[in-house]
Formats: sequence, C-alpha cells, structure tokens
Amino acid sequence: MKRSIQARSPFVALPRHKRRDAVARLGWKIANHPEGCPFWTDHLLIDPEDPERIHNWVDVCFLGADRFTFWNAEIVTLRLARQDEVEGRSFKAVYAQLNEQEIAREFAIETVAVPRTRPGQMRTRQWVQRPVQRYPQFEGRSFTEECQRLEANFLASDPSEVTERFEIDPSYAYGIGLHAVVDEPTLDRAAIERCIERFRKLGEREWRSA
Repeated sequence: MKRSIQARSPFVALPRHKRRDAVARLGWKIANHPEGCPFWTDHLLIDPEDPERIHNWVDVCFLGADRFTFWNAEIVTLRLARQDEVEGRSFKAVYAQLNEQEIAREFAIETVAVPRTRPGQMRTRQWVQRPVQRYPQFEGRSFTEECQRLEANFLASDPSEVTERFEIDPSYAYGIGLHAVVDEPTLDRAAIERCIERFRKLGEREWRSA
C-alpha cells in the first residue's frame, strides 16, 4: 500500500471494469480478514511481543462509497504531524544559516571498504563516523543540537497550524490516495474505524478542521 510508481497509470484513469475488479479483490481480502476488520492493513496493530506499542501512523485500504472506488490511506496522528512540521521548519531555519562550505562538510558522505574475512566474500563498505562539527553562529552547538533547540522553542511558544484533515491524492496506482491527520492518541483498530467512519460521513471528500 505504497504511493504509486509514476510510470504506472493512476487508478482513477483505469477502465471502470478494472477498477471494479480491484475493488472486488480488496473486498474479498477485507471479508476474509482474520480479525474481522472493515479495512486491510499490513501493519501489525497488536504486537504480541510489545502489546503496549503506540502507533502514530498506519497505512490502510478500505472500500469507497461505490464499487469502483477504494481508498489507499495514510493515517497520521495530529501529534506526529505537528512534530514533523516543527522538525521541518527547524531544519530549514538552521540549514539557512550555513554557508556552502559548511553545508558540504556537514552533509558529506564518506565510506571505507570493509576488509574481507574469507575468500570470495562480497565487497562491502561502511560509513565513516566523522567528528561532530560545532558552529559559532549556533553558540558552539552542532547542527543537530541547534535543530533540537529550535524544535523545543517552536513547540513551547509557537502554535502549529497543523490541524485534522483529509487530503485526496488521485495519482496513486493502487486505489485513490488519502492522507488523513486525526486527533487520536494512538492508531489502534478503534481509532482507524473512527477515522474511516468520519471520512464516509463527510461524503468521502477533502476536509480540514477550522
């Protein structure tokens, strides 16, 4: 349930009989789901080895309002969406304070060959861990430390504009893409079902919370 490969035709551009067949196949998978879920996912919602594990995002597929539509959805908690937004803003702000030489040095990738331990072994390489670079413009902090400092400041003093929403992406090759941000503490089965039910009640359209 990944984003479509651009070389493939979008699902919405397929002939109706192909879309109908794809919907029928997904419906069969959902109907035979061992846990009786009204959706299909490759995610392990309850991990036997870690039953308290918190899911902040999941990919699910569920049937649409007609027999020619199903939704390939990425569902993200509001907390994670806000965290991602703050991390992105912090990275851009810190990156903008580096000159070209500092950028080249900070993001340089260096590897070395790993010695073979037996004849015929495949050649491999490993990353070289470079010394942490500190910058006077960040008062002696590293790039990562300055990003973390800004993130903390943004979270404490700058309200995020990220809200609950449903955004539709018709470019997917498998189903119609849906990006959902929901105000749920964790994405267990009940939270996913609430998200699907809300989307359906809205008429399966784009929506953003005020």
